[in-house]
Amino acid sequence: MPKQGPEKINWLTARFASDESEAAFQAFVFHRNLKNNIWGAMVGLALFMLYAFSDFIDAADPKEIIMIRIVTGVIALAIMSVLFSKRFVKHHDVVTAVFITVVASAMNLIIWRQPMLDNTYYIGLIQGFILFGLLLRLSFISMTAAAAACLTGFALATFTKPDIAAATLQFVNLSGVAVICVVGVYLLQGYQRTDFLKALTIENQNQQLSALLDDVRRDHERKLAAMNMLVHFVKTPLHQINGFSEILMSNLVGEEDAASDNGCIESARYIKNATSNLSNSVNRLLTYHRLDEIERQNEFDKIDIDEQLRDFSDMLDTEITTKIEGSAGDVETSAAAMRTLFESLSLYYNEMTDKAPAIEIELSVENNAVACVTLHDNGGALAHDKFLEDTKPLTKIDNYLTSAGSEMPMALRTVARAAEIVGGALEHQPQADGNIFKLKFSNYSKAIAMQAPNSPAASGPQPAYVR
Repeated sequence: MPKQGPEKINWLTARFASDESEAAFQAFVFHRNLKNNIWGAMVGLALFMLYAFSDFIDAADPKEIIMIRIVTGVIALAIMSVLFSKRFVKHHDVVTAVFITVVASAMNLIIWRQPMLDNTYYIGLIQGFILFGLLLRLSFISMTAAAAACLTGFALATFTKPDIAAATLQFVNLSGVAVICVVGVYLLQGYQRTDFLKALTIENQNQQLSALLDDVRRDHERKLAAMNMLVHFVKTPLHQINGFSEILMSNLVGEEDAASDNGCIESARYIKNATSNLSNSVNRLLTYHRLDEIERQNEFDKIDIDEQLRDFSDMLDTEITTKIEGSAGDVETSAAAMRTLFESLSLYYNEMTDKAPAIEIELSVENNAVACVTLHDNGGALAHDKFLEDTKPLTKIDNYLTSAGSEMPMALRTVARAAEIVGGALEHQPQADGNIFKLKFSNYSKAIAMQAPNSPAASGPQPAYVR
């Protein structure tokens, strides 16, 4: 591969000054140019043969001219046939240039065999220059060599005629077309190499991006592995500490002189509570980070929102009552993320300091495209600033040590993250008598909700579900 960055192109040959860059470019355009040269040559040869009908109009001896065309066609086909050989196919540029020279020489021979220059044969050379300049992908050097050979042959064929003025006019016209076509090939070669450098730059950038993505993926896998390892090494000791703290407290409370050991009891209780909080924090942190893995899997299932809410009601403590009204139908999203969302939401309600004795849940569809779940509880009002702080992604928390209490609040944070993964959002509005939480889920299946005659959304309001 050539070095990245500006590459110098030789102004005389329209090739890269660096042999390494030129070799890479030739490998890059090889098959495309080979295909263009073969098809372009065959189209040009077909037209050369088809113009035999004009020989009966312009030629002094039509049979002789037709014979020249036939012999030239055989020779030209023989020249192009060498491209079937692996030995010669890599030199298709030179082979095609030889093909052009042979066909142009045949046209010059035909012109030389005519007694005068009042025919239109030289028009065929003009058409040939234009056709081959457009269809073929010859290098600037090969095209220049073929054009020079053609013009030399044309000069030899025409200036031997008595009409020098006509020969001069035709030669000037043909030379002008030849120069235009050769300059066009020169410019095209420069454009091709510039595009090649751009393609190399894009490829290099794609490789760098791919490497970065692989590194991010590996970093993500390492993070999950570290979290799993943390749980593996911490969870069992935490259970043991918690269990032995419980035994210690029971023994201390059971002793006759327990009153003298109040300090020991409080210490044991503190150890037990701290251990329980630490265990909960570890588990919830792992649940939060596993959502990244769920998002990366990008797996979608048909989820019944109504059924999810009924399961959510069953996960709440028995003293919390729920009332569900309406229907939200189905949504195409991640089942694992949806399950984590409602498990974390139930955890939030179960651990509220001022537990909400009742939660009213309304299911609906907005604009026939978004499934909505509105929860109105009558527990302690959550300040909106506190809601925003408790739902910040872990990467945006300003200070990890400012959280009130002994645990990092993760329940609502996990709900918000899971809602983001399932294509929705978590909204909050504090009320005088509690809170309103609103969950929105996109990717809503209108075909199920609106078109099916027996679907919940199509059959009108549903009876309330009360737990």
